[in-house]
Amino acid sequence: MLLEMSQFKKAYQTLKSIIGPTPLVYNEWLSKQYDCQIYLKLENMLPIGSFKMRGATNKIASLTAAEKKQGVLAVSAGNHAQGVAWAAHRFKVKATIIMPEGSPLTKIRNTESLGATVILKGQNIEECFVIAQEMMKKTKMVFVHPYHDPMVIAGQGTVAFEIIDQLPDADYLFSSIGGGGLVSGMGQVLKGHKSKTKVIAGQASGCSTMVKSLHAGKVLKAEKAETFADGIRVKNVNKDMFESLGKVVDATYTVDDEKMAWAILQLMEKARVIAEGAGALPLALFDQLYKKDPKKFKNKKIVLVVCGGNIDVNLLERIIDRGLIESHRKVRISIRISDRPGVLHQLTKIIKDVGANILQVVHDRDASEAGITATNVVFTLETKGDTHMKELLKEMRKEFPLATVIP
Repeated sequence: MLLEMSQFKKAYQTLKSIIGPTPLVYNEWLSKQYDCQIYLKLENMLPIGSFKMRGATNKIASLTAAEKKQGVLAVSAGNHAQGVAWAAHRFKVKATIIMPEGSPLTKIRNTESLGATVILKGQNIEECFVIAQEMMKKTKMVFVHPYHDPMVIAGQGTVAFEIIDQLPDADYLFSSIGGGGLVSGMGQVLKGHKSKTKVIAGQASGCSTMVKSLHAGKVLKAEKAETFADGIRVKNVNKDMFESLGKVVDATYTVDDEKMAWAILQLMEKARVIAEGAGALPLALFDQLYKKDPKKFKNKKIVLVVCGGNIDVNLLERIIDRGLIESHRKVRISIRISDRPGVLHQLTKIIKDVGANILQVVHDRDASEAGITATNVVFTLETKGDTHMKELLKEMRKEFPLATVIP
């Protein structure tokens, strides 16, 4: 869905008086790590913790008095729901939000606390859209689509106006793709300003129909939508969004969940920033491309759009755990040893001498592969990273050649 630049400029003027610009923060740690200039566009600092309030606010602000009186209806897994609820509260409009039954409790509570009525129905977003259509037949309301709406796209595109003001000579902008509204809006604004900034976007590998469609040059159907990043878990591709992204995005890729978990941990440690999966994907994608061609990004100015920070705290521990495993700072090693006195001590001494920390030990004499005279031991260890882990394995295998890292 391609818009006129006048629509984006009007949205920017509308939101200026309602939503202040979010920070674009230079990060010294990441910049040194990658030998370039890394900037974080902190959309997670908005009142609802996500860029989604931009599009929702622009849409609801544009409604007539009669339309506002009807109330608004939206479908969302969380961030758009909160954006619509916030904007509806701001303009004193009744809001009803349909959310999938498995939506994060934090996002449900936050949406309700903003005054919206939440209806939990349907197993996924696609089912929620069908339910919304049936509701609209019975009750007249204004539907606020999460991405396929010119007013919403214009609102999301205001992120790029701020980036142009804050860092006009950015070389690359990295963003995640859900339905495509944010990337389409930002891309159109940047291209409209004839900016040199290249737009690189990504999806979770378990929910990547848009990326696959763009690579194929045609809209493909989805077989699955599996990712912990609920903010970008959009199964089906909208044809208008597909066409607009094809014109404004320079390259698209997929990122697996483990890499996103790693990026969440990196942002917490290196930037003191809390990001959800969709918000951390840009860093994960940048790291993925950097490792393939470091020279491409040397001394370049990189903007990573941290689009949201509404992470489910119930998942956070598991996500951090996966991030530690992905960075090899937490490792599980299985070793078959002789079942006789002193052997386990010999093994733990190697771990101590290398400087790793034992978090857990499982000593299994009943393992079928151990045999009668041996036992299987699984260590969960804390290390300093990949190099330290390799050093540990090297020392272990001098005495215990069958030491194996297990997922």
